[in-house]
Amino acid sequence: MESGMKTTRGVALVLISALMFGSYGIWSRLIGGNFGIFYQGWTRALIIAIILFPFLYFAGKIIRIEKSDWKWLSVYLIFTSLTQAPIFYAFNHMDIGSATLLFFVTMLLTMYTVGFVFLKEKITKVKALSFLLAIAGMCLVFSFSLAAFTLLAALMAVLNGVASGGEVSFSKKLSDKYSPLYITWLSWLIIIPTNGLMSVFLGETQHLPSFDIVWLYQLGYVAAGIIGFWFVIYGFKYVEASIGGLLGLFEIIFSITFGILIFNESLTGKVVAGGLIIVLAAAAPHLFSFWRKDTTFSHS
Repeated sequence: MESGMKTTRGVALVLISALMFGSYGIWSRLIGGNFGIFYQGWTRALIIAIILFPFLYFAGKIIRIEKSDWKWLSVYLIFTSLTQAPIFYAFNHMDIGSATLLFFVTMLLTMYTVGFVFLKEKITKVKALSFLLAIAGMCLVFSFSLAAFTLLAALMAVLNGVASGGEVSFSKKLSDKYSPLYITWLSWLIIIPTNGLMSVFLGETQHLPSFDIVWLYQLGYVAAGIIGFWFVIYGFKYVEASIGGLLGLFEIIFSITFGILIFNESLTGKVVAGGLIIVLAAAAPHLFSFWRKDTTFSHS
């Protein structure tokens, strides 16, 4: 496959993955109060874990975790066990766009914090600027969220961002030794007992599988997650990391667009301004990386 065709294919795959991830708000809202917030999490995790198992097993990706990696795996699993219920609650109690922006910027801030403090990553000027921009964007969106929605809904979006940021960051301690798909599968496995126990403890109804429309929505949620992950993994094989990171930001745009078109949500000036700042903060390192590489190439 020629270089241009590979790049085009990679761009298409990453954009489709962003579309899938951006649809999470739709599926959460469609499921709504039909399932408990922890019940929908553990049942979806069970379905995904079952679907992924044959691919891992026959590819020989299921291997023993080395003793030296148990510490990082434990930290990773603690964060990942908190990534489902909070955002489901937020999507159902506030605008999808506002929830997405709060989730995304908190994830970004958490990734930077974990990188600086625990992973000893270098604090560059671009990353420092991105960190400050992300805080500014979050303040704008959060101030609007507190005025328009409940504090709990906004905090759930923030909690999910922290959990997702920690999950992504600490996975770096494992990704050199283990397959990304295997690590992801382990994250779904831990969600089954943790969310399942919380679901039972809170007295949520444990629905039996049926042909009700809500189960179709749940399967749609499952499909979006699997397709999104698969496509982003393969898409990044054909595009540079900086370009892939920029394309991944379309997840925010897709999510907000879905909220407006499907659920008639509207955006205030604060949310628009905060969203633009957040996108700029997330894009800055990728833009700088791409510009620096392009400049180096043009002078070589």
